[in-house]
Formats: sequence, structure tokens, C-alpha cells
Amino acid sequence: MSANILVVDDSPTVRNIIKIYLMNLRLSIIEAEDAARALQLLRLVPVSVVIADINMPGMDGITFVKELRAEAKPHLRGIPVILLTAEKGGDLRQRGAEAGANAFIQKPVSHHDLTETVRQYLPQAAP
Repeated sequence: MSANILVVDDSPTVRNIIKIYLMNLRLSIIEAEDAARALQLLRLVPVSVVIADINMPGMDGITFVKELRAEAKPHLRGIPVILLTAEKGGDLRQRGAEAGANAFIQKPVSHHDLTETVRQYLPQAAP
């Protein structure tokens, strides 16, 4: 069984890079261009891990995590979220952790950091 990964980023280029980096893990990649669409998809499709940008128009990544952690369906509240950020300051990471994010990856994303972080949160049956 392949795990579903939801990639949430307003940049199609970043979404494509993440898809390329995760190809060797044999995952199904689902894409959302914003956090509102991501929340809709999460209610419809089973997802093992979410990778979301912090800085997005509309709902930012931290607010997205807060919304996900407040979801009525318990299985949605527990989905691991990896936040991406281009900012080097610790304030965003602290706010993201307080919101319930599981991990952070610095942009530009490295292949190694992304695959190793995603592997930590995959279900045991996944590669």
C-alpha cells in the first residue's frame, strides 16, 4: 500500500521539486495550491503526511496547522505536518510548533532533509 502525501504550496515549482525529491519513496503525491483547498482534500482523501509552506496567501501554514489540529474528525487532527520555511528566524518555528507542527524544513529544500524527514512520519507499512 502506498502512502498519500499532501503537498501544500502556492508555488507550482516548489510542489514539482518536492514531487521529484519524493519519487524514490513510491508515494502518491496530492497537491493543493493553498491551505483552504488542502483542508478540503484532507476531508476527502486519506493522507499519511502533509508538507506545507508557512508563507502562503490567504491562510498561512501556521493557521493551517491550527485548523487541522482543531478538526472535528480525530483522524485528521493527528496527521503529521512538516512545515517549509524560507525564513531563518526561530519565531516562525516556535509559533508552528505551538500550533502543532511536527517538523520543519528550511528552504531551499534539500533532497536528503526532505526524504529523511518524511520517512520519520510514514506509516510502518510504507517504504
